[in-house]
Amino acid sequence: MSEVGAAPLPDVPGLTSSGSGAGRFAVAPELATATYTKLGELQDVVGEMVREANVLGRSVPLGSGYAGEVGAFMAQYGFGRDGSAVAQLTAFGKQIEHLKERIDSALKKYGREDDAAADGVDCAGG
Repeated sequence: MSEVGAAPLPDVPGLTSSGSGAGRFAVAPELATATYTKLGELQDVVGEMVREANVLGRSVPLGSGYAGEVGAFMAQYGFGRDGSAVAQLTAFGKQIEHLKERIDSALKKYGREDDAAADGVDCAGG
């Protein structure tokens, strides 16, 4: 099992709440690998959403009055300010990348520990 550090979540089953393993949980390597793959797929979707939101950031001349306000809102929501769709999706994509890095690090650690443990096992007999 590979251990991954997590923010303290006292109400989450499976997390230890005291000792050196506080805020950690164990995941089977196969599950971690599958999660890494799914996060990559999600990251691709988020990238596509950013590209689509960038289109919203273009000012569309819809005329005046209410239609003009809608066009301005779309441009502002898509790209124009803090909290825009592009800013939020970009931040989400960075969080996904950080999770993938943590999973990759945990898998590498697991592999090193597994290899080290295998070196100490001698099988004799049948």
